[in-house]
Amino acid sequence: MSNDQNGIVEKKELYVVGLSSSVSQEGKNYALILQEVKGERKITILVGSTEGQSIALVLEKLKTIRPITHDLFKNTIEALGGTLEYILIKSIENGIFFATMAIRNTQQQRLEIDARPSDAIALAVRFGVPIYATDFVINEAAIIEGTNKLILKKGSFAEYTLDELEELLASILAKEDYESAARVRDVIERRKLLS
Repeated sequence: MSNDQNGIVEKKELYVVGLSSSVSQEGKNYALILQEVKGERKITILVGSTEGQSIALVLEKLKTIRPITHDLFKNTIEALGGTLEYILIKSIENGIFFATMAIRNTQQQRLEIDARPSDAIALAVRFGVPIYATDFVINEAAIIEGTNKLILKKGSFAEYTLDELEELLASILAKEDYESAARVRDVIERRKLLS
């Protein structure tokens, strides 16, 4: 995770752009698309069918007859006097995203609870709280759509091997898309530093 001089994690706020069935997983998963509130970068996270449907219910303002699991969890937090303040997609490793939920308890202490991003986002949309991602996650996984539209065959840079990233860089340079090439080059350099 990237930290500034004070040890504070650098993060950006995201919002849910949309949700669609994942073609690669034969409808078993959903692709959740998040975009920077103040920017053009987007990240895509594959979420399970249950979590995808749970998020979609809130986005489409649909009500269920009985509370589903994420409703139950929200109701439990509130019944115990707590509240969700925000969620943070904190890291990405081997294409897998990791998140935490910041919950404020009755003693006004902030508790950071480890969570899958899909569950954390399902709760964030229910509480109406910010969704953040660290700069590292956004830099590693984001796509910027511009005039030359960089289209990835995989969901994010994190899913590419180093060799595949090198091939991608070569093909982007051949198209003279220097802005996208600079982003891929930066991902390659960070990957080499971490290995």
